[in-house]
Amino acid sequence: MNIKLNLVTLVSCLISLVLTSCESKNLNSYSITIKNNSNVSRAFETIEIWFEKLDLKLDKGETFEVYNTSGEIIRSQMIDTNLDTVYDYLVFQTTIEAKSTQVYTLQKAKKHNQLTNSISTTYCKFVPERMDDFAWENDIVAFRTYGPECQRLYEKGDPTGLISSGIDCWLKRVDYPIINKWYNNHKKGISYHQDHGEGLDNYHVGTTRGTGGTALICDSTNVLSENFTSWKIITNGPIRTIFELNYKPVDVCGTKASEKKTISIDLKSHFYKCEVSYTSNKQLEKASAGLALHKGKGIVKENKEEGWVSYWEPIDDSFLGTAVITKPNNIFSFDLDTSIDENESLNNVCIHSKLKDNSFTYWAGYGWKKQGEISSADDWYAHLKQTSIKINNPLEITLKRNKI
Repeated sequence: MNIKLNLVTLVSCLISLVLTSCESKNLNSYSITIKNNSNVSRAFETIEIWFEKLDLKLDKGETFEVYNTSGEIIRSQMIDTNLDTVYDYLVFQTTIEAKSTQVYTLQKAKKHNQLTNSISTTYCKFVPERMDDFAWENDIVAFRTYGPECQRLYEKGDPTGLISSGIDCWLKRVDYPIINKWYNNHKKGISYHQDHGEGLDNYHVGTTRGTGGTALICDSTNVLSENFTSWKIITNGPIRTIFELNYKPVDVCGTKASEKKTISIDLKSHFYKCEVSYTSNKQLEKASAGLALHKGKGIVKENKEEGWVSYWEPIDDSFLGTAVITKPNNIFSFDLDTSIDENESLNNVCIHSKLKDNSFTYWAGYGWKKQGEISSADDWYAHLKQTSIKINNPLEITLKRNKI
């Protein structure tokens, strides 16, 4: 009799344990439903899951993983936007056909697995060994801009220095990181201005806007910031890299305004995203983001409905398309003057954007024919159209807490 009771008790305990375990697992997970309501397939779309939308708090040391319907872990990245040691959101990437739906599972975990076996990543770096450059890249594109040491050298009369807030393109044609390698090789006499099989820096910025440099506008004149004065890295790959650049105040129609850029770059994208905010004692009206015209031998094209301006130009033995994209309702006007002035800082085409709360957002980037994905101007324009559709028609994401 006692043996029978003990067996019943044991079985009951085991059932209770299993149910408790299942309940705990399910209550610590969410279903993520992603809908693509557009007519465009979305390849390598970055999905953001903000934890403030969840009624589930992370304990110290806990994290989340993302699983597909086959139960496989999907590469993801936890991001702490304000560096307070508490994660704010998670990103992962998906490819989803037009007018279709996908489902993933978000699950609490003790340790985050970023699946770092892939060579593809995003990355940024402050480069004091090269006059305080700041550089960033993903598996398709790379960029840099200039820091305080570069400006100090110019003001000292050193011809290697430069005052510019323009954005330089490093044209890469490999999917692995090149920033550290190119800077290190350059110090050894292997110039990154020559192509050794991975790409090169043959894009001239000078005092132009390069690819996505900004300016405030006083009447009809661009007011340029100088080199960035400070920087901060928020997160560094593998799917998304985010950093901040700060600039000293400039005079805009009698008002001092300082600038902060928050720049992010995602894996598999030809573009970086730039969120610009100005600090001023008055509301500023408009700002611009532009593209260098160089010698003026390229083709300028704009599309207000899709929100972009583009410059397709020959570059050495290849072709390069550059572009700035913003949301169409942000556009104040375009500056499409293609005349070439002796003062190269004037040689740009620009989107003039309205400012809301002294801020605006845009995307800037390039497509290099030698990289292989963009082979013609028409390819570039088609890519800009698709990118605009993605920006203006975000995927619909629904979170639902799982129950036992």
